[in-house]
Amino acid sequence: MPPRRSPLGIPAPRLRVFLLIAAAALSLALAVPPLASWSWLPGPPAARAAAPPRVAIVFEHAGASLADLAPIYAMHQPFGLGIFPHKRYSVQIVRDAMAHGLVPILHLPMEARNPADTAPVAGAVWVRMTDAQITRIVEDDLASTPGVVGVSNHAGSRATADPRIMTAVLRTVKARGLWFEENRTTPASVASDVAARLGVRRVLITTYLDDPPVDIERKVRALIPLAQRQGSVLAAAHITTGTPRVVLRLLPEFRRAGIVFVPITEFLAP
Repeated sequence: MPPRRSPLGIPAPRLRVFLLIAAAALSLALAVPPLASWSWLPGPPAARAAAPPRVAIVFEHAGASLADLAPIYAMHQPFGLGIFPHKRYSVQIVRDAMAHGLVPILHLPMEARNPADTAPVAGAVWVRMTDAQITRIVEDDLASTPGVVGVSNHAGSRATADPRIMTAVLRTVKARGLWFEENRTTPASVASDVAARLGVRRVLITTYLDDPPVDIERKVRALIPLAQRQGSVLAAAHITTGTPRVVLRLLPEFRRAGIVFVPITEFLAP
């Protein structure tokens, strides 16, 4: 005897199974929240939390003293540290910087338009040098600061405006797998342009915290609204001007404002 059929023409036993499956599926659909509410899925850009304002600071002129670095180490932040070559503590400071989570950078002396700005510093690059001499100088400077991950210019208003000089410097930087931080000391600088042409990763400092004449505390405080407005700020300061102690004292204000200190490497251009 053939099985009874429903009005839809489906055998009754099969209809019962079909209805049970449909009921179970409906129950599951009602129990599971909509896909858009799943917390592990990224929402649309407008719904995501805004990234906190970021500040990167590089403290420069390290190498001659250890005492100047105490307030920098005390902050436990990933600051950059520009270290002169051939100084008494150059090697130790690179090692200590890495141990404290800082970014060690060779602060390469380069010829300025005023020679007095360059003369007191050993290991300087001068425009009268040949390409081979420049390569040797940069290699010697790097050997005196083993472990640095980048190179920045100290002074250099004359040298950074010379394409030949910058090509010789940056070819050596690239050969060592390092990157370049430009402190722009002249509008005529070609440093970043040459770095881009050679494929050297690079970053340009945009704010200086203690170039005279300046109220250092006011300048450091100004980083907060500047970062909130722009989203990020790249700043440089000297370790011998008292700026590190000012930043240390104002650190709670940065935290209350939601400012995050980040390493300068976050801003490297490819």
